[in-house]
Amino acid sequence: MPGQPHRILYMYKKFLAGETLTSSQLQDMISEEIEIVSIRTIQRDLRLLQKIEPSLIGTPKGKEIYWSIPKDFRYPKQIFRFEPNELLAFHFLKAHLKTFRGTVIEKDVEKLYKKIEKYAPQEVVLDETLYWDQNVGYYDYSKLDDILQKVIECTASKKWYTVTYTTPKTLTSKDIIVRFETIFSYLGVLYVVAYVPKHKIHVSLSVHNISKIEEKKDFYEAAPPFNFREWSSYRFGVFSGEIHNVKLMIKKEFIHFFINRRWHVSQTEKLDKEGNLILEMRVPIGVDLINWILSWSDAIVVLEPKELIQKIINRLYQALNNYKIFAPEIKPKDFDDLMKEEKFETGGVKFEVYHLKEPSLKVSESTEGKSKYKLTLRSKKKKE
Repeated sequence: MPGQPHRILYMYKKFLAGETLTSSQLQDMISEEIEIVSIRTIQRDLRLLQKIEPSLIGTPKGKEIYWSIPKDFRYPKQIFRFEPNELLAFHFLKAHLKTFRGTVIEKDVEKLYKKIEKYAPQEVVLDETLYWDQNVGYYDYSKLDDILQKVIECTASKKWYTVTYTTPKTLTSKDIIVRFETIFSYLGVLYVVAYVPKHKIHVSLSVHNISKIEEKKDFYEAAPPFNFREWSSYRFGVFSGEIHNVKLMIKKEFIHFFINRRWHVSQTEKLDKEGNLILEMRVPIGVDLINWILSWSDAIVVLEPKELIQKIINRLYQALNNYKIFAPEIKPKDFDDLMKEEKFETGGVKFEVYHLKEPSLKVSESTEGKSKYKLTLRSKKKKE
């Protein structure tokens, strides 16, 4: 049954909303919405609320007293709660806002900064760290101000444009009709997601490969809604392609680099009986995935699919060949050990690895019905 706590909370919410009310008005409102009360009961409630919240003031006007909480005190500290990631976002936003000091919007930004300061006091994120770019080999956009400005304007407008774009592989330019959706950064490079009506797909275009943008005023077509999370789920990194079930083994001495890290939205993970981490995800077999695996070549073993295993072996073989050409006299320190056969099993999959020179991939079925992968790197002897 309603009582004084219910009534006081009701009043408090009204005052926090900026309303100015008399005892008579509160009596009518509470009697209608909560329970029938007398004017004396309302007055006692107001006195108690004023003890709890000293910012509640009564201003006499004629025979009535008008109760309110001034605008600067309408922040209920006991009501708001933030998740850790939300609180961290406030601290990062504060650091970003400080970078606008000394600009034409300084006064407006300062108001927002002071408001956020109530939620996230003290210094947690230094503004100097915001632009400490640790991406090795990040692209220098200092000479592309005009294109960057145009991309920003076009992304905001959501109109149709003809874009002259240079394809990285062939270095050939072509004109495509697109609508820009959003800008994102990946490994030190800026990309814009664009909808291509001709193929009815969203693609990623690297900003530095855009040479010209012109509005397509005579073009009219409805673009489908864009969802970045859904769009990125069909990619590993930037590029898309046919989706495969990829299964990786992270050797147990390296799993502390992988535990509690999200590499893809579809990933699942578990430990095998040897203590290795088995990481599975549905992703395209593209250059970003292959480069990521190769960057962890001492930690990751690809279990499935064999198409990806073959690509990894080919890339490793190419890397060895590069050094065989330019530094033939240098051999691995433990070369003799590398020539030995190695056998191991993980997740029901048996492996036999022969560390020789030329790559090939053989796949056979074991008598137990489990997959048995044999990876051999054979060495061809010259005929005398």
